[in-house]
Amino acid sequence: MRNHCLLLIILIHISNVGFSQVLHTENFNVIMDTTKMIKGSFTPSFRYRNLKESYFEIANTTDISLRFNKHAITAANRLEYARFGKDNLMSGGFVYLEYRIIQDKKLAFEPYFQMHWQEIRGLDRKYAGGTYVRWRIMVKSDMGIYAGVGGLYEYERWNYTGVSDPLMIPDQPIPVEVSRFRGATYFNFKKMFNEVFNLDVSLYYQPMLSSPWRDYRMAGSFELTYNISEFLGLTMLYQNIYDPSPLVPIDRMFNDINLGLTFSF
Repeated sequence: MRNHCLLLIILIHISNVGFSQVLHTENFNVIMDTTKMIKGSFTPSFRYRNLKESYFEIANTTDISLRFNKHAITAANRLEYARFGKDNLMSGGFVYLEYRIIQDKKLAFEPYFQMHWQEIRGLDRKYAGGTYVRWRIMVKSDMGIYAGVGGLYEYERWNYTGVSDPLMIPDQPIPVEVSRFRGATYFNFKKMFNEVFNLDVSLYYQPMLSSPWRDYRMAGSFELTYNISEFLGLTMLYQNIYDPSPLVPIDRMFNDINLGLTFSF
């Protein structure tokens, strides 16, 4: 117990979701496979990232799911305050809403809306809405395998604050805006080991419908949680996003690694 207390003091965690162009929504609570009417988590966090300048962040993430009959609503949000080099900024956040219609034991429909921003990469704002058809491939008491396919419409506005090479910034850096339709698919695997460890692995693929093999986004998430109690856990979370054609000259691959604390109910 003494070791647990020491870890709780050292590690404060953002456990649920990473964001930027792709929200890792499968890290949210999946209420349709439990008998609970309400399920969620609350996560204050501290983060350090080594970017083109030192980056420190204090943030809070909350998500909650409500189930009634064959319907479920999920709401999630995140707000960040950060210091990037010598500058203070509201560096990022998101709002996510999903309405799930449980069609039968295998299928569910998932219309959703999301808004997010991430100054540290230059994402001034993004709005997106779409729907998935969710397939419960296999569900057991200690394991779940899921897949989803659908589409989305997105609007993005980017600036050049995340560009590390000054030579790549235009003399008059006008923000870049784009609106487009994309396909959207995901695959998710959840597993509990002896009620002590939870493993959650997700993959996302979002292609342009006109050129799916050239203009696309991919993302992945790996989360492992050690359950200290029913409501408290220590989590390691790795997430990434790959965009081969970013609208501004930033890195194609974005990695995010977190260790910390998860409160859930």
